[in-house]
Formats: sequence, C-alpha cells, structure tokens
Amino acid sequence: MKDQAHTLRKIFERGQTAAASPKVLSVTSGKGGVGKTSIVVNMAILLAAKGNKVLVLDADLGLANIDVMLGLTPKYNIKHVLEGQCHLEDILIEGPEGIQIIPASSGIQELVDLSHEQQLCLMNSLDYFEQDIDYMLIDTGAGISKNVMYFNTAAQRIIVVVTAEPTSITDAYALIKVLRKRYGIKRFDLIVNNVSSKVEGDQVARKLTMVCERFLGDVSLDMLGSIPSDAGITECIKGQKAFVGVNPSGEASKRLERIVRHLEREKDTQSNGNIQFFLKRMLINQVSKGVESCRI
Repeated sequence: MKDQAHTLRKIFERGQTAAASPKVLSVTSGKGGVGKTSIVVNMAILLAAKGNKVLVLDADLGLANIDVMLGLTPKYNIKHVLEGQCHLEDILIEGPEGIQIIPASSGIQELVDLSHEQQLCLMNSLDYFEQDIDYMLIDTGAGISKNVMYFNTAAQRIIVVVTAEPTSITDAYALIKVLRKRYGIKRFDLIVNNVSSKVEGDQVARKLTMVCERFLGDVSLDMLGSIPSDAGITECIKGQKAFVGVNPSGEASKRLERIVRHLEREKDTQSNGNIQFFLKRMLINQVSKGVESCRI
C-alpha cells in the first residue's frame, strides 16, 4: 500500500502549483439570518453572466439552503459523496446562468461537524474535480463552529456579511477574532447587508473596523459595499428567485454588481496560501495513520 501521507502531500502540492486555479471565495457570517446565502446566490449569477464559470459549494452541510433558495430539488447531495455512494460530479445541479452547485443536506446532524477523514475526502474530491472553474464560492454556515473555520481557512478570500443589528456586529467580530487568533488570518472583506442607506453601511463598517483595530491590531477589513433593504428581495426569496434576475435595475442589484466588478478587477487576489498549506499539512499529520485515501 502506498504511504498515505505521501499520497496526500502529492495531492495538496499539485493543488498549490496548479497553473490555472479558480479564485476561491468564502462568504460567511457570525450570525444567521443576515442574508449571506442570498448574496452568494446572486453574486454567483452575476459572475456567471459575465462569462465566468462558477461553482457554488453549499458548505452549511447540516442546514442547506442554496437549492431551496433557487427552487431546485437535487437527487443526491454531499452526504452521498462523503459516504462513497457517488462522485462529486454526480451530485452537481445547474442553476441560473449555468452556475454549478454542490448541494448539501438539511437536517443531517452528523454533517454539522465533519471528521478529519471527511474533510480529507472532500478536499480530495475537489482536487479531482475535472470541470474548468473560474470562481468557487463557498457558502459557509454561521457562527464559529469547526466546519465554519475549516471552510473559511480553505478560501483565498473571506467575505464577512454583517447587518446593522448590534448582535450581528458582535458576532461578526467574534468570527474574525477566532480566525485571527487561532488560524492567523489577517485580511477580511466586508459586505454590510440590509441597510437603510449607504451612510448606515459605512457606519457599520467603521464600527467593526474600530473594534478590530482596538482589540486585534493587525486585522485588515476591506469594505466591499453595502446592500440596501428592499421588500422585493424578501419576495424573491419567498418565490425562490434570484433578485438580480427579477429586478436587475434595482438598487440592490446595482450595488452587488459593483461589488462583483471590484472582485473581478483584482486579478492578483491576496491569498491565505501559506496558512492554507500549513493547515493541510497539519491535517495530514493528524489523519495519515490508518486513513485510506478517498478518490470520490
């Protein structure tokens, strides 16, 4: 049998040296109910409409919402992949503008906290994913669980979604604090959602930035923009439609469009590559004994 650690190192080294790798963006939040999944769905559609090949990973593994939000009914999901019942390509579903979605499951408690073996299987599955992808968007769960940390540290950019609610700001800071203190992440992007005005969005960004500067010191927050409150968005969610498709000329769509353009312009995205590689090596060391390689 091949040395397991050697096999896994080869997988990850190949990923690190790939000539054309997708931009991996995680969209996360400290608190649930801030509109994170809606932003992921609509951002993915806007990116795809510009000619990009977009893959969306629903990483809220126990409480999936991406497929529900778009009115899709997947036959299989990531649970079946982790159990070895099918390959990753077998569970893909197509959304608006041709976006590809890796659906998760809902109400499956054992997926709320992935084991090291499951993490390795998922990484290996993504490594062997054969479709060409320009952007991979990860819709994480909310909070500071191990799964949320795992998926955020796997991304090149971490986009934190927050609202003007004090609890949302407090929980966003808690998320950033854990990622900085325990995982060494220093750079974050910020989207303030459901604001009454651009002024309110800027105020929330300043408040969170000031708290981070005071207590974390070297953390950098890049304000990508704010999305206005709009009753039409709520209706779109109820109707399982993306708001950028229903009302492309609306203010929310325009604001998100500007955010997407900003992300596209940044060709040389700052990466957490060194941290990622360290975490992967650490994970290899933890599970290399007695774990069989997973080519799903």
